[in-house]
Amino acid sequence: MICKYIALFVADLRGAESAYRQLFEMDLLFREAAFGDDWATLPLDKGWEDADAAGIELAMVALRRDEFVLALFEGSPQAGTVHEVCFGLEADEIDAVRARLPEECTSLTHARGFLQFDDAFGFRWTLQELDVPFKSSGEIAGRWLEVGGGSVE
Repeated sequence: MICKYIALFVADLRGAESAYRQLFEMDLLFREAAFGDDWATLPLDKGWEDADAAGIELAMVALRRDEFVLALFEGSPQAGTVHEVCFGLEADEIDAVRARLPEECTSLTHARGFLQFDDAFGFRWTLQELDVPFKSSGEIAGRWLEVGGGSVE
């Protein structure tokens, strides 16, 4: 199984599009506006300024990198709706993302092949090497709960 897309609410759609495109080197897939229960797509040769001039309020942006899509929706993120998002990348790419982190981001943990940060839009991101298996935080840090006088292995 692979993650095909993640959809996030962001309070600043235009700012989030710019930030995530630059940070994760993503391409614009499309932008859309909502009309009742229907959606209409802005032609790719038109941008934010064109939509503004036409009185169109864009409400969704889709960004792509390889086969992964990051869908951004205008709205207010609710606490607890997304804890964190993890991408698998090569170690050099992770280092490059760290170098591109804007100062609005809070770097939490970083090491060769690993980066965890909170962004200006309220989301936590973890980047780790592609071949790293999913492990518990306790296992990664070597912290085990003590149960019955010993640690759980």
